[in-house]
Amino acid sequence: MTIKIEFKWTVLGIIIGLIFLWLSLRGIDTQAMLESLATVKFLPAMMALGAGLLFMLVKAWRWSIILGPVAPVELSLLHSAAYIGTAANLIIIHSGEVLRAALIGRRSRVASSAVLASIGVERIFDFMVVVALFGVLLTINPQLPEYVAAAGFIAIFMVVAGLIAIVSLLMPSKIRRNVRLLVIRLLPEKLSVMIRGQLKRSLVGFSALGSPSIVINTFLLSILQWSCIVGAIWLCAISVGYPATFSMAVTVWVLMVVGLTLPSSPAQLGTTQLAFTLGLSLALNETEVPFAASVVYTCCVNIPYMIIGAACWLRSGGIDVQPKKIQ
Repeated sequence: MTIKIEFKWTVLGIIIGLIFLWLSLRGIDTQAMLESLATVKFLPAMMALGAGLLFMLVKAWRWSIILGPVAPVELSLLHSAAYIGTAANLIIIHSGEVLRAALIGRRSRVASSAVLASIGVERIFDFMVVVALFGVLLTINPQLPEYVAAAGFIAIFMVVAGLIAIVSLLMPSKIRRNVRLLVIRLLPEKLSVMIRGQLKRSLVGFSALGSPSIVINTFLLSILQWSCIVGAIWLCAISVGYPATFSMAVTVWVLMVVGLTLPSSPAQLGTTQLAFTLGLSLALNETEVPFAASVVYTCCVNIPYMIIGAACWLRSGGIDVQPKKIQ
C-alpha cells in the first residue's frame, strides 16, 4: 500500500470502529461494566492469553505445511512473520499479509508472490472453518439471529468466491488467456514481463491444494487454530463472571472474523466490542458484562500480539535485507 492509501484505509477503519464502538455502548450501564472489569479473575484471563499465543504457534505450523510443497521454511521464521503480520493488521487492516509475504520472500528461497498465494490459501481454509462452525451453530440453535445468519452466509460466499478464483488461476481458460493478452497489449514490455513472471511464480503457492493429505492436515490445523480463539473468547467471558456457552463463543468468533473483512480501527477496537456484545447477549439481555469481556480480550489477545509483533519486527531488522536468490 502507498502511504496515501494506508492513511485513507486507517481513517476509514477508525470511523467504522467508532461506529461499532458506539453501537456496542448504546444503553450500557458504565458503572456496572467498570465493576465487572474491577473483578476480573486472573487465571481465566491468563489462560486466554495462553490460548492466543497457542493460536499463533498453530498458525505458523499450518503455514509451514501449506508452503511445504513450495520450499521448506523454518518454523521459527514463519512464527515471527506471523506475529509481525498480525501486529501490522491490528494497526492497518489487511496490511500484514503483504508484509509477511515480503519478509518470508526476502529470507527464504520462495518468491514473495508464491508466499502471498499461500496466504490466500490460508484465508480459504479460515472461512471453511467459519462455515463448518456456522453449521454446528445451526444444528445447536436453528433460530439464530439474522445478523449471525448473514455473517455465516457471507463466509460461505467468501469460500465459494475464493475457490472459483483459485480454480480460474490454475486451470487454463479463455478468460485467463484474454487477461494475459490484455496485459501484454496495454502495458510496457518490461512491466508486462514482470507481471506475468510474478503470476507464474504465484501459482506455485497453490501447490498444497494438489495434495489430499496436505488439504486434510491444513483443515484440521485450521480447526485447532481457531478453536484456540474460540477458547480465548470463552475464557474472557468466564474471567468477568459471564456464563458463556459454546454457541455464544462461536457466535462472537464468527462475527469477529466476518466483521474484519471491513476496515477496522487499531487493535480492532469497536469490531471486537460489537461482536462480544451481540454474540454473548444471545440468551441474556445484558451488554455490560459482555462489553467488559471484550476489553479483557483486547488486553489479553490483541495487545500482546501487537507488542510481540513489534519485538519480532525490531529483532528482524525489517525487510531491508539482501534477498536470497530464488531457484
